[in-house]
Amino acid sequence: MMKNLTAFLAAVFGLSLWAEVPFEKTSFIEGEADKWWARTHGDINGDGIVDFFVINNNGEGGWLGYYLTKPDLSGAEKVVIAQEGPLGGSFAAGDMDCGDIDGDGDIDVLGPVHPGEWKAATDATQLYWYENPSWEPHYIGSFPGFVKDFDLADLNGDGKLDIAGTCHNTPQMLVYRQDTPKTWAAVTQIYVDELHEGQHVGDVDGDGDKDVISTGFWFENPGGLMIGKWNVKNVDPYWNSDPGRTWKHNATKIFCTDMNGDGVDDVVISCSELYRNLVAWYELIDAETSEWKLHEIGLNSLAHTLQVGDVDLDGDLDVLSGNNAHQGDPNASPVKLFLNPGPDGEYWDTQVITMTGAYNSFLVDVEGDGDLDMFRYAGHVGEDYELWLNRLR
Repeated sequence: MMKNLTAFLAAVFGLSLWAEVPFEKTSFIEGEADKWWARTHGDINGDGIVDFFVINNNGEGGWLGYYLTKPDLSGAEKVVIAQEGPLGGSFAAGDMDCGDIDGDGDIDVLGPVHPGEWKAATDATQLYWYENPSWEPHYIGSFPGFVKDFDLADLNGDGKLDIAGTCHNTPQMLVYRQDTPKTWAAVTQIYVDELHEGQHVGDVDGDGDKDVISTGFWFENPGGLMIGKWNVKNVDPYWNSDPGRTWKHNATKIFCTDMNGDGVDDVVISCSELYRNLVAWYELIDAETSEWKLHEIGLNSLAHTLQVGDVDLDGDLDVLSGNNAHQGDPNASPVKLFLNPGPDGEYWDTQVITMTGAYNSFLVDVEGDGDLDMFRYAGHVGEDYELWLNRLR
């Protein structure tokens, strides 16, 4: 009832009934974060508190490790998994992911071996996964350059986690199918000149398997063994129509989830670097023609954080958008929480959490109290990693 009233007031009178979500910044990890572009969160040691994996110094390559969050949430303890890959070489990627790859109940992590984007972006990436708790490495396969995005997900519904990745410099989207935890098959490698960054997976056409959305392109999963043709369609050329291929061009963030409750995943998108400041979501109207309906959420430039979840606990999905403080003014880099009054994701309220930026930051329920907290990294050369607790509960 309240959500319908809020939407009605917003539509007819320009009024809104809402309250800000109370976030409390805590002291977490200070002075250790060295180009922590690639992080992923999960309960690594099974104590019910969310920890995170990290690759240190992605610009020039570094170690692979994790931080265990202390029970009182006052900080975290560092554990280095490996200083270098099994055959030598540092770790580096623009993203990483974790999950139960071998089905034994604990969380494993991807370990991409690469010299670092600022050293040799066109060098191949050798991808391993590291087995919790021994952290024994297992080889998956090779990617043709520096990997901007990874997604570890069951793409074809066979109960095993597969891998999708996007390389900027080549530029290609690749998928590896898991047959066993130690046997992986490269099922597709698709070149699209405008690919850069911003990838997520979701069943956007409702056919039961997960598709890949990268840089605003829809890679349609053929299902089964995934060896059939992956049709490539465009969600909206607005996001990938730049003629150049530098770090400035065709840079996005993508999040796939069901925004309107119809049981089919939609595509939420922002521009992570320059040129565009729209934050929006799209629902698929016609899969055959790739007709999508645009829903505008709000505006935020250099939006290198894009996360979606029910932050205000009202039953619908909100959107976190963070300006990269390094590329803008570090004191004028808004982290915006777009609050969705519902029920159709058409009217949004805006809460500015901080003006000091967020880069590849995360929403996650750290302590298991039922609300979403924020792990914040201000800019891509930041030195601190912060935990902002949601105090609704």
